[in-house]
Amino acid sequence: INVPAVHNLGNYGQGVIIGVLDNGFRLLNHEAFDTLRTRIVGTYDFVDHKVSVVPNNPDPGFGAHGIITLSAIAGFKPGQLIGPAFGARYILARTENDSSETPFEEDNWLAAIEWADSLGVDVTSTSLGYLTYDPPYPSWTWEQMNGNTTVITRAADMAVARGIVVCNSAGNNGLNAIHNTLNAPADGDSVLSIGAVTIDGQRATFSSVGPTTSVPARIKPDVMAQGVTVRCASWTDPTQYTYSGGTSLSCPM
Repeated sequence: INVPAVHNLGNYGQGVIIGVLDNGFRLLNHEAFDTLRTRIVGTYDFVDHKVSVVPNNPDPGFGAHGIITLSAIAGFKPGQLIGPAFGARYILARTENDSSETPFEEDNWLAAIEWADSLGVDVTSTSLGYLTYDPPYPSWTWEQMNGNTTVITRAADMAVARGIVVCNSAGNNGLNAIHNTLNAPADGDSVLSIGAVTIDGQRATFSSVGPTTSVPARIKPDVMAQGVTVRCASWTDPTQYTYSGGTSLSCPM
């Protein structure tokens, strides 16, 4: 996606505030964030209602996803990892509770983007999506991926109407020849929905597809980016790195 060419022009995301809404950020003392920590505008955990975005749960998986997605955007350690927007300022919000999958997480996201808006956010990156919930909560259906039904999709479109660029992973539900496999809010008409491609530019088999069920139907995803073998920071060791994949990584890229 020609990030080095953009960096060679001196553009590292300076002057832009990016909001990352995820499952928490367990290892912000990773060396890839050494230059980032002074540029964090605000943090808040909308699950546990506290300022720190390190989850209370000791399970190292809680907050791991946020570390890999944030490092893919903002990491900076020459020779190891250089994210596309390592010069931007950041707002970090925990909206996802790894203990369960419930509609409350959509409400958390809505509250978080309102809060981020109050802090002047320009762009948001969310590698989360909602379709299936734990019982007894009813799940969404593919027919409801019409851009006007789910709470999170309506909130995302409202945020765009207020000047925020909302980027969201399309989902990892693969291809269905009969209907879409999107997660909300990737169905939003104003949401920049991101699918995943391999290193050679082919759609990754796991990457969700459209179109939406709106009238007229909208092609989704809107943009594709590398989502296979993406370099990111370790969530367990502050000097180590790893590779990860999914539309969760193509969105921050």
